[in-house]
Amino acid sequence: LQVAFTPARFSTFFLAFPQPVRVAIAELLVPGDLVFAWGYGLLLAGLTGLLAMRLPGRWQSTGALLLWAPLVASTFDCVEDVFLWTMAQQLLADESARLAAALPLLASLAATLKYLALVVVTPAYGLAGIAKGFGVDRSIGALLLYGFLGLNLMLIILRPLQQLPPCF
Repeated sequence: LQVAFTPARFSTFFLAFPQPVRVAIAELLVPGDLVFAWGYGLLLAGLTGLLAMRLPGRWQSTGALLLWAPLVASTFDCVEDVFLWTMAQQLLADESARLAAALPLLASLAATLKYLALVVVTPAYGLAGIAKGFGVDRSIGALLLYGFLGLNLMLIILRPLQQLPPCF
């Protein structure tokens, strides 16, 4: 649903689910996914900021900029959810409803930008920063940070890898 891009494709996917599942999807999008989006965004931004504070020079200034990437992803996730929810509500009310072409396109573009910020930009800096951090700070607090951030980055990378292939 996140990368349907067209009304026909969104409708085909959404209407393939039984009615109770469609209702559950719509209920999950708002408010459920909105809360989840800000949860991962704040967690990753905070951990990225903590990592950046431990790194020297340009690593620190780059981290100060890139710590916003998870929050940008959260914003795009919320935009995507509103468009998906709108389309889901229309199809729940009338299965033959004609969806505006812009809705799935905008939802899919928001999802693409979300994944770019969340699965490419944030992990690229985070994993490289962890590698750099081992050479700079090996205190117990730093090692805990590297482990926790690394685990969260791996989980965030694996999530779309598990979800996107069935769409294509």
